[in-house]
Amino acid sequence: MATPEKRFDELRALALASDVKPVGDPRELARRGILGHLAALGHPLPQERPEVDVQLFGSAIVAHEVSVRNAAPVLLAIQETIASIGQALRHDPTLHGVIQAQILAATELHMTPEITAGSVIFHLLGPSVPAGDEAGAPTDGDVLVDAAIKELLALVERSASVGPDSSELAQELRRLGPRTAKHLSDLIKLVMGDEVEVGLDWRSQRGQRQHAVLGRTAAVALERAIAMNKVDTRIVELVGDMVTVSMAVKPELRTDSGKIQMAADKALAATLGPFFNRRVVATVEQLTTWSTSTGKEQRKYRLLEVREAEATSSDDEES
Repeated sequence: MATPEKRFDELRALALASDVKPVGDPRELARRGILGHLAALGHPLPQERPEVDVQLFGSAIVAHEVSVRNAAPVLLAIQETIASIGQALRHDPTLHGVIQAQILAATELHMTPEITAGSVIFHLLGPSVPAGDEAGAPTDGDVLVDAAIKELLALVERSASVGPDSSELAQELRRLGPRTAKHLSDLIKLVMGDEVEVGLDWRSQRGQRQHAVLGRTAAVALERAIAMNKVDTRIVELVGDMVTVSMAVKPELRTDSGKIQMAADKALAATLGPFFNRRVVATVEQLTTWSTSTGKEQRKYRLLEVREAEATSSDDEES
């Protein structure tokens, strides 16, 4: 007959082998216990959906009330930021046009307001994603809205712990693109100008929980990171066909992603004739400018050097 100790070891081994992550949050443990009890009684259970509580507090909150002019822009900026991050995570174009309807639907939040002492809480629910919805398909195990919220909370957490001139924070923000920076900038202005701090308490569809607060310190760090990304200059190499060489107009390179015009000084432009319609490697200075008013990115190029690209095996076969 198995002893209690042996039985415990057997159960522990089974739990470890199941690859099920233990529940560490007491609130989530209590929630699952209640749902398990209801299931045992035969009650229908609601569909699991992502949840995030947006808590507004600070001097602008008086007697559990917040003005519509203060609350609505904050909620809208959070929603647009999450949608923009979702688009970036899907590697869809973020520089031009509108966010795809599928991405908007997969990251849309639905609101139920609640009240607690000294603050106002808006309880937001993520969409119920239908099976087979590509835009809302899991990203590293999370549905798209959860993955986007997780990115936002990680960014807010890091901004609260780093100094105002963090290059690492700027690099993280650059990965999410200018559209995300634009909507984050809108949210930051509200925090700094309206004396409202924003607490974000997230529960994923799988039960993961995370909390972050966007206060003035975090807002200043994010504002600085956005400013550091407004202008970025770097030396890059572009490969393509030199389709325009002239002393009168800018040299033009046709790459896999489209045509690129490059500024060039007269001395360099005068040497480009032999490269016409040839496959080349162009060393250029790339100037990238972000606009936080439009959420778009512009790039300008200055040609520094050009050389013929090395012939590939396919080029050798054609010749």
